[in-house]
Amino acid sequence: MNRQRNLSPTLRSIAPIFAILLAFALAACSPGDTDQTAADQSVDKAAETTEITLYSGQHESLAKALADGFERDTGIQVRLRAGKDGALANQIIEEGQRSRADVFITEEPGPMGDLARRGLLTPVPEDILAKSAQRFVPAGGSWLPWAARSRVFYFNPELIDEADLPESILDLTRPEWKGRFAYAPSGAFRSTTAYLINTIGADATLDWLKGIRENGINEQKNGKVRDSVEAGQHEFGLSNHYYWYIMTRNSDHPEDIVSRVHFLNNEDAGALMLASGAGVLASSSKQTEAMQFLDWLVAAEGGQKVVAESSPQFPVNSNVDSVYDLPAINTLTFPEFDQAELDNVDEASDLLKQAGII
Repeated sequence: MNRQRNLSPTLRSIAPIFAILLAFALAACSPGDTDQTAADQSVDKAAETTEITLYSGQHESLAKALADGFERDTGIQVRLRAGKDGALANQIIEEGQRSRADVFITEEPGPMGDLARRGLLTPVPEDILAKSAQRFVPAGGSWLPWAARSRVFYFNPELIDEADLPESILDLTRPEWKGRFAYAPSGAFRSTTAYLINTIGADATLDWLKGIRENGINEQKNGKVRDSVEAGQHEFGLSNHYYWYIMTRNSDHPEDIVSRVHFLNNEDAGALMLASGAGVLASSSKQTEAMQFLDWLVAAEGGQKVVAESSPQFPVNSNVDSVYDLPAINTLTFPEFDQAELDNVDEASDLLKQAGII
C-alpha cells in the first residue's frame, strides 16, 4: 500500500519540512559535534591551568631561568615579579593576608628572616630542608636555603700581592689602608653589618662603619667595585664572589683579565657565606603548588641544575657542581652561624645611615 497517497493534502505539504528538520537534528549528533565538545573541554582545561606568583629579589635572569625550568618540569605556570629584596619584603609585609605572592625568593637571608619573624611564612617540611646544605638551614625551618654567595676581596696583583691583603675586614679601618680599597653598600654589605652587630655589638659595628667610610671608596655597586679594581683604580675591593665569575664567563678574552678573587678562607666576617632564601607565604591559597616549587628548587635535576648552569652562585645540594670554575664549597672555611639571625636588617640599615654610608 502506498502510504504517501493516504496522507492528507496538508500532511503531504509539510512532509518536506519535517525531512529538513530531521536532517539538521542528525547533523547535530554528527562527529563534528564531538570535535566541538572536545575543543570546549580543551578551553576549559586551559582556563584551569595552575599558576603560582613568584616574587623575586634575585638577579632577574636567574629568576627567569628558574621559572621557565619549573614550568617545563611540572606544567605549573609561574607569574614572575622581579625587584629588590628589601622592597619586595616590605610590600609583602604591607599586603599581609592580601599578598598576591605565593613564593618569595631572595638574594639575602635577612629579608626572609624578617618575614619569618613576623609569622608570614609557612614552615618548610623536613624532607625538603634535608636536600639543602644543613649549615645554611635556619633555625625553625621557616624558609629554604637554595643557593649561597661568599664575601671576598677582588684584588689587582699588579698593585698588591695576594699575601699582603688584610686577613680581616675589621682591619680596614687602620690608617695603612686609607684610600686603597673600594666597597659598595649592597644587600650583602648590609648582611655583613647585621652579622657584626650580632657578634661584636652595635657600637663597635658603628665605629667600624665610620672607619670604612673614612678609609674606603664607596663605588655604590658591586659591579663597579669589580670593574674599578680590574682597571687598576683600587688595589682591592670588598664584594661578592660571583660578580667576578660573571665577568670572566662573559669576556671575549678571559686570559686578559688582570684582577683575581681572594677567598679569606677563615672565620672572619669578610668570609661570610650568605644563603639565598625561598619561602612560601602563609597567605597563599596554593600551598601545595608553592611548596612543590621549593622542593623542585633544591632538587639535583631541578632548580639546583639551573643554579649550577645559569649563575656562578654555589648550589646547596651536595650532589650538584657548578659549571663555573668555583672552589668546592666544602673546601672553604667561613663562619658558622644561624642564617636566621640576620633578620635584624632594619637595625643594620639604621647603622649604615648613621655612619653616612647610605
